[in-house]
Amino acid sequence: MATLSFIPPGLLAALASRPAAALLPRTPPSIRLHEPQRRPDDPRRINLFPGRALGEREFERLQAYVDDRIAPLLASLAPGIVEGLACALFGTGTDTRVRVGPGLAVGAAGQLVRLFYPLDQAWSELVAQAERDQDAPLRDGLFLLTIRSAVEEIDDATAAEPCTRSEPDPLRERRIETVSLLGLQRIAGSPRMMAMPQARAANRIGVRLLRESPFRTDSGGVPLGLAKIVGKLPVWFDACAGRLLAEPDAAAHSLLAHAVATLETWQRAHPAPLPAVATQTLDELLGLDFLPAAGPLPAALLRDPAARSPSLAFLPGDLRVELAPVPAGTVEEVVVGELGRGPVDLIHGLGEHLRLLLAIPDLDYRRDLFDLPQRDTRLEDELFRRGERAAHAYQAWKARWYALFHGLSGAQLEALRAPVLLTKAPPEPGQYRTKLVTDRAKTLRPAPQGTTSHPLADLATEGTAALPEPYASHLADPHPAPDDYQPVPDIQPAGNGLLHRREALRADIRHLEAALDKSFRLLEEVGDFLGLQRQQLDALTVSFSTLAGGVPGDGLGSQLVRWTAKANFVPKPPTENPS
Repeated sequence: MATLSFIPPGLLAALASRPAAALLPRTPPSIRLHEPQRRPDDPRRINLFPGRALGEREFERLQAYVDDRIAPLLASLAPGIVEGLACALFGTGTDTRVRVGPGLAVGAAGQLVRLFYPLDQAWSELVAQAERDQDAPLRDGLFLLTIRSAVEEIDDATAAEPCTRSEPDPLRERRIETVSLLGLQRIAGSPRMMAMPQARAANRIGVRLLRESPFRTDSGGVPLGLAKIVGKLPVWFDACAGRLLAEPDAAAHSLLAHAVATLETWQRAHPAPLPAVATQTLDELLGLDFLPAAGPLPAALLRDPAARSPSLAFLPGDLRVELAPVPAGTVEEVVVGELGRGPVDLIHGLGEHLRLLLAIPDLDYRRDLFDLPQRDTRLEDELFRRGERAAHAYQAWKARWYALFHGLSGAQLEALRAPVLLTKAPPEPGQYRTKLVTDRAKTLRPAPQGTTSHPLADLATEGTAALPEPYASHLADPHPAPDDYQPVPDIQPAGNGLLHRREALRADIRHLEAALDKSFRLLEEVGDFLGLQRQQLDALTVSFSTLAGGVPGDGLGSQLVRWTAKANFVPKPPTENPS
């Protein structure tokens, strides 16, 4: 009889060739299943097939099956707001309306609250809903504004009048919808809490939420904010206090968010600098009784963090305050890690330890940033040596400048694009070091009255406080120059520069060229004059030769000319013509 198998023939042949003992495992495998236990109201998935009629009971079983499958997933989520659900109040008095934006939240027992569209409800309707939920009139106090998910019948047949002609069909199916409802959850109502300002009361409620969870499994409400109600009307509403997100340490994050918002409001209300002499404690100054375990503080509360003794703009009281630098990139990690340690009590005198962290840019941070610097004598010796080399370099540069440009006018220097002459030599290293100390003294705050003035007070425009290290050691015991240091004198080179001498030689050359041109013109004129004399002499000799009865070239004309040098020509007086 042939058997069907999904094993390849080659593998079957290999198994058939092995002994039977090798094919059987030594310990037979076993699979154990627990005994199924039926629970009451155990949801079963309906077998849906074409043509089946689904009534009210079937839809309820389908929904119960879905809820039962989703419940374990939602139960593992932290209760709170997942996203959205921003809440705000508009209007005043009886015209107040509550508006909640779309979002998603999870209740205490894993109830899922989803709002797809903005929810706008009148305050009077919210109060009526709260009184129906409590089955009692609404009292004055501090309330958490909550949102929850519920199942309600849209067209309840029991709400119709029994004697009406338009009686609905008794056989029709009910319409059940999942709705989101707003509610009010009373959290405090003592006269002391009601008399507190908004920021202080919300701060107290935020600290209470660290110990008492506002999530109730019976209602499944998720807090959206904190409101103060007097006479069934809202006095104020805080959207930061009481807004808990679905994350670990949600109450601590809510306290931090409210503290940050309060501090931002305080900074806008106090733009001017705080008084120089502190007169208020931290809780009186900020209006908060508690602070989160980690979070930002206004920079105005700390003065001169780089000084030897930084000062505070508030009275520390019983607080033990420390100051430490941290890299700016680790601030967020520090806040998240320390936030769950609990609040900082500012009013009960518990001696809380407050550490102020200065966020330093990562590239500027060092582990010894706040250590008092010790005096570095090797650095001061190097300062003298560098100063000596700088002075030598300046004198060499100055000599080169004088060798090139000395003696030129300003227009000539500008035409040559010559560098500007640095007439002031580099200061002596000792003078430069003293100038550093003087400049540091000018930047310090004026010394308080009753303290001894600083030795550099006459150098600064204002009185100075005690200088930090290493400036104070420089004043007490100035470090001498090293043995190999030699002061460089400032030498004034003499003589004109190369470019000035070049200009002078060019001027002499131009003068000589002009004189030569004039001499050449004079020589040419003398040559021309001699040529003219020669021509005149030749003409005279020819004339005298003719006069002597000779011919040109026989020498009689020249001889007669020589005789004329000794002859005296007497002019013959003119006679009248007798005729």
